Amino acid sequence: MTDASFIISESDQADADFVALPYALYKGEPHWRAPLRMERKAQLSHKNPASRALTTRFFIARRNGRAIGRIAAFLNAAHDGLHGTDSAFFGYFDCESSAPLADALLKAAKDWARAQGRTQLIGPAMWSVNEEVGLLVDGFDHPPAVMMPYGHPHQLEAIERNGFSKAVDLYAYNADLNDGAPKGKLVEGLRAKAESDPGLTWRTMNTKDFLGDVRMAREIFNDAWSENWGFIPFSEEQFEHMAKEMRPIMFKTGFQIGFIDGEPATFIWMIPDLNEVVKGLDGRLLPFGWAKLLYRIKAKKVSKGRVPLMGLKRKFHKGRRGVALTTKICSDAFDAGQAQGFTQCELSWILEGNRSMSAICELVGADLYKTYRMVEAEL
Repeated sequence: MTDASFIISESDQADADFVALPYALYKGEPHWRAPLRMERKAQLSHKNPASRALTTRFFIARRNGRAIGRIAAFLNAAHDGLHGTDSAFFGYFDCESSAPLADALLKAAKDWARAQGRTQLIGPAMWSVNEEVGLLVDGFDHPPAVMMPYGHPHQLEAIERNGFSKAVDLYAYNADLNDGAPKGKLVEGLRAKAESDPGLTWRTMNTKDFLGDVRMAREIFNDAWSENWGFIPFSEEQFEHMAKEMRPIMFKTGFQIGFIDGEPATFIWMIPDLNEVVKGLDGRLLPFGWAKLLYRIKAKKVSKGRVPLMGLKRKFHKGRRGVALTTKICSDAFDAGQAQGFTQCELSWILEGNRSMSAICELVGADLYKTYRMVEAEL
């Protein structure tokens, strides 16, 4: 596929140029935070359990041999099996601000999906709703938190120009932790209810049984999110893989789990926002990146956290006990974050229709500050 200024080639595997393109494309931009290159390579390889059930095609655009754009298209067998749709997906959409270039990349993804017999293309995703998803549509003046996408307004313009429409929005909330957890009357009342109910119990991570707690968190998460748009349950292997990747940066009190009459019911997992400390490393840990990263985490401290995982089992959504217990563990996690030196914490992402989770975010003092969008197009 060619035009006067670039050539698009395709492959079954992501090549070095595909992985490296964002680092050159966004270098020097004030809100770009280069993710670790080793993590990006692992995400695109079969080391990532989520990628094993995928049928993928990678497209890269070059001008005079230099990579200037990329996109991936894929089929997700897990999504097909659960939702019974004939959808394909796209992701890793990054390119120079050029309408012909963006249009050609999106056309390549559409043509491939159509050739697979699919009638709909959804995205952007890397690789499912359980990983990095969404196109930034609001909040461009803030850098992305760890494991959240980066984007430009021209990407949304290109997507809308090429026949995609909104499928659903995903919200990122930000909480100010300068004074610890919110101390409002309603929050204090719910915390008091939790503390006075003998059937409600909670604790921090049991580091001696890390995988046991991870399995309980997975059970809660899969139940809590099961009716959400695009839901695909975490397999045990996928969830443990992600948890093990987060373990080196986790802190015990950032993980809180709550029980209702002895049943695992709710949890929250807060981690430091590594994107705050990777700036200037260009995603590289060699030859001195590891030393710089560890120094920044340990000595300089991280001032922001992120909550990538939380949930309350559906049967407890409408009951006051579940809300009280979730408020209690969120408040305790925020206090723990403040003790770590965090002054801000992002809770992301929350599906726009998930009013119970949005209400809890608002209840604990978090404000909506970024919006990401999933889009779809008929083929």
